[in-house]
Amino acid sequence: MNRRTLALSLLVSALMPPVLSSSRASDPAVPLSPAPAQPEAQPLQLRVLSFNLRYKNQNDKDERSWEARRAEAVEVIREDKPDLIGYQEALRSMLDDLGSLISGYEEIGVGREDGKTKGEYSAIWIKKDRFTVQESGTFWLSDTPDVPNSKTWGNRVTRVCTWAKLQDKPTGREFHFYNLHLDHESQEARDKGTAQVIRFMENRRPAGPFVLTGDFNSGEDSSVVKAVRESSLGLVDSWRVLHPETPLSESGTYHDFTGVRSRSKIDYIFVPKTARLIDAAIIYRHSGNVWPSDHYPLRATVEFPAP
Repeated sequence: MNRRTLALSLLVSALMPPVLSSSRASDPAVPLSPAPAQPEAQPLQLRVLSFNLRYKNQNDKDERSWEARRAEAVEVIREDKPDLIGYQEALRSMLDDLGSLISGYEEIGVGREDGKTKGEYSAIWIKKDRFTVQESGTFWLSDTPDVPNSKTWGNRVTRVCTWAKLQDKPTGREFHFYNLHLDHESQEARDKGTAQVIRFMENRRPAGPFVLTGDFNSGEDSSVVKAVRESSLGLVDSWRVLHPETPLSESGTYHDFTGVRSRSKIDYIFVPKTARLIDAAIIYRHSGNVWPSDHYPLRATVEFPAP
């Protein structure tokens, strides 16, 4: 072989792709490993309690005092076993009392007067063995929502909304929980506060399912509740969905320590209409003349379908 032929042979060999000698690569009978299966998406079921505690007022005597009512409030939570609680009118000392008697919950929220511990909380409790807090906060229902104790719409009392973005450990699902207390005097404050909360929720809605609890100080036929129902969020009153025939005269949630049911229904657990409601109830628990609060607590069990 002359030098020219040898050089040409070496060039052709260099340009040819290498031949695989592995029997696995060349044997079509040996299958490749399949891609790992993705976990099947799961529905998210939540048991929610909305509970206006009636703040610890020195003018509340005898069976209306917090000291007399505290055990009843504890039993509501122990019996109901909620995954999530939205409190209203909770003072720091009251939350500490409940926390010393009920274990397993993590608290989210601040005092409305200083953004720390002073004044009423619209606190959220979550089962700490089930949920992870990813984000949380409190904003003031005013023109300056980041300023503690701010109020600008004719209300004498400061109002807040506490929220949290949570992850459910068993399913990995993310969702939002909102809890508020609207003003009891100023209609302007109720309307504008509601609009503010709705805007906040709309801005965060892509993150997944959500629940809104609270004392709205507004009846079912009010402009406030109408605004919630007619918003782009598609919310419904969980209790009314499952109790459509119960008249307003028997649907009250504020009873002023009397046990009557004829006063206004002003407490709500709102959920998206796409959710499946398993259970919803107004809780009438009491012992004789001792009631947990001047409001009846509300419960709802809701299931969000798998995405």
